[in-house]
Amino acid sequence: MPEITLLDYLLLPFYLWMIYKMAYYYRDRYYPQGHACRPYFIPGLTVKIAGAVFIGMFYNYYYGGGDTFNYLFHSQLINSTFLESPAAWLRLITHQADESNGIDAKALSAMYWYDDPATYTTSCLGAMIGIFCFTKYLVINIFIAVISFTGMWLMFITFVGQYQKLIKYIAIAVLFMPGPVVWGSGLFKDSFCMFSIGCLIYSFYILFEIRKFKIWLILLSLVSIALLALIKAYILVALFPFLLFKIILVYKKRAALNPRKRVAFYIGFSLFLLVGIFVLKKSVVYLTAFSADNVMETVVRQKDYLLQVSLDQDGSAYDLGDFEPSIGGMSRMIVPAVNVALFRPYLWESRSIIQLFNAMESLGVLLLTFYLLFKRNIFKTLKNIYQDPNLILCFFFTLVFAFFVGISSYNFGTLSRYKIPCTPFYMLFLMILIFKDKAEKGFKLQEKN
Repeated sequence: MPEITLLDYLLLPFYLWMIYKMAYYYRDRYYPQGHACRPYFIPGLTVKIAGAVFIGMFYNYYYGGGDTFNYLFHSQLINSTFLESPAAWLRLITHQADESNGIDAKALSAMYWYDDPATYTTSCLGAMIGIFCFTKYLVINIFIAVISFTGMWLMFITFVGQYQKLIKYIAIAVLFMPGPVVWGSGLFKDSFCMFSIGCLIYSFYILFEIRKFKIWLILLSLVSIALLALIKAYILVALFPFLLFKIILVYKKRAALNPRKRVAFYIGFSLFLLVGIFVLKKSVVYLTAFSADNVMETVVRQKDYLLQVSLDQDGSAYDLGDFEPSIGGMSRMIVPAVNVALFRPYLWESRSIIQLFNAMESLGVLLLTFYLLFKRNIFKTLKNIYQDPNLILCFFFTLVFAFFVGISSYNFGTLSRYKIPCTPFYMLFLMILIFKDKAEKGFKLQEKN
């Protein structure tokens, strides 16, 4: 099993110096003195890098291994072929290995994830990064932290552009939540997914809402969609419809303000539906894997197995009770599944240091939720949600995603990683609803003074 070596620690300062050199240059060029986003750039990058180093060392010295080092193992196998045969390396990276070739066959004989597209893709991404840093774990981790931060920064500036007075709250929600900072920064599937989510949010906002056509944004969208489809397709299945629905709501809102645009909106919406139906028909074979029947049967079938494995391994299991593989049976699990994804483990359910860390974050989210429910006017809150397409996106994506990860994980350790895609969305939902009126009121008072 690969591990952190002395060379990791020797190389780390040099690569950190190089990353921060480029980061300060980028910040000074695009976010000069006085820019509202400038104070958050370096701190946001720093916590991501710190999270990547921390989780890597935690897995190495506390757990003695884990999936992240299995990804590294495959990355090292792939890169071991580079000097001997760049062609073999390229075949392995593109999943086109030739078993009749001795170099390919040797590498394949030691791999156990080659036929698992999601995990092997993650290993290939680690290998491509590793080419530039001797495939050393800590250095790969900090580069992945930079990649993940890039996506989160794009998501951050997207929402800041729409809620400028809430910038510090948006920074907390998107850049500084502990779960995504730690679990979404190292050599994990989730890090690349967080990058893709942030890029999709930004690209779709600029392309379809701001309506600035840029080739690089189209390419970024395609890359993000491809990464999600390869690594965790269920995130794409959960996010994409709500992202498109949000865009429709934005255009509907604009059309309501300008009667001349209503005809154009309904024509565009009709064309969108036709294109959507065509795409669904072409994708029917792929989408059957995500049909309600298949999902329900899979969840029920795996429930007892995952629960027993969790109990046997580390005792960090949770049980939501028995349910039938039907719409009615699953619907009764919505509240407990969403509750476990967003608000558990509770403090008294912690069985380890890392669980205590997750429990403290969950407690903070729970307290904010209680504050929203009991301290804010419920009718005004519902009105704000109805009128804001961003809040609708955040709420429904969180609800659907939290339900499916909550009902399918049955292990707090696994859940802490699986749930991070919805964490920024739910925190944005809370922060916007709780602080928007206060921020606007404070801004008006400053104007009067």
